[in-house]
Amino acid sequence: MLTVFLRAAILYALMVLVLRAMGKRQLAGLQPFELATTIVIADLISTPMGEVSTPLLHGVLPVAALFVMQGIMSVLCVKFDKVRSILSGRPCVLVSKGVINERELAKLCIGVTDLIEGIRAAGILNPAECGTAVMESNGAITAFPRSSCRAPSNAEMGVDAGYEGLPMILIMDGNVQRANLAQTGRDEAWLRALLAGKNLTPKETFFACVDTQGMMTVQPKNGGSFVLRALDPAEVRW
Repeated sequence: MLTVFLRAAILYALMVLVLRAMGKRQLAGLQPFELATTIVIADLISTPMGEVSTPLLHGVLPVAALFVMQGIMSVLCVKFDKVRSILSGRPCVLVSKGVINERELAKLCIGVTDLIEGIRAAGILNPAECGTAVMESNGAITAFPRSSCRAPSNAEMGVDAGYEGLPMILIMDGNVQRANLAQTGRDEAWLRALLAGKNLTPKETFFACVDTQGMMTVQPKNGGSFVLRALDPAEVRW
C-alpha cells in the first residue's frame, strides 16, 4: 500500500510540475496543442499510478518527452507566424459594426446562444449594443460595445483623472505582505500606527490595500470596512 501511495504522490507531483512549467494556470488559457498535451499526460500517468507492475519510468519518460515537445511547439509558435496560425489558429471576428457574421459562426460551430453568453460575460447586457466581438485563438470571446453605447472616457470629457495603477495589498487574512509594503516606501511600524488609530492590529485585520491615490481600504475581521487617507498622492512610488 505504501508503494502505491508513494508512486501516486511522485507521479502527481510530476504532473503538477510539468503543467505549471507550461505556464498556463487555467483551461481557457490553453492552446489546442497544449490541451492535447495535458490530456495525454494525464492518461500516461494514470497507468503506472494504479498498476504497481508497471515500471515508474514508463510514466516519467513519456511525460518528459511530451514536455520537451510542447516546449518546442511553443518556441515555434513564437518564432514563426505560420506555425502559430496552424497550431493555435487565429482570432476570428464574430460581430463587426454590430452585425453578426453568420459564416464565421457556422465555420467555428458556434451557436448564437454561445455568442450572446460571451457578450454578456464582457459586461454587455443587450446584444444589440455590441459593436465588435472576436473569438480569440484560445476559444474565449472578447466583446466591445458600440461607441454610441459606451460611457464617455475622462479624456473625451477633458478630465485629468491622474495616475491610476495597481493597488498594493498590505494585509491578507491578518498577515502583513512585506514585499508589497516595501514597494510603498513605508515600513511595518507605519502600517501598525495607521491601524492603531482605528484600534486595530494587523492580526485583527482581514484585508487592507492602498491605491495610487493614497487611500487605504481596511476590512477588520469582526466585519465592516472603512477607508482612510494613508498617503499623499505625491508620495505614491509604484
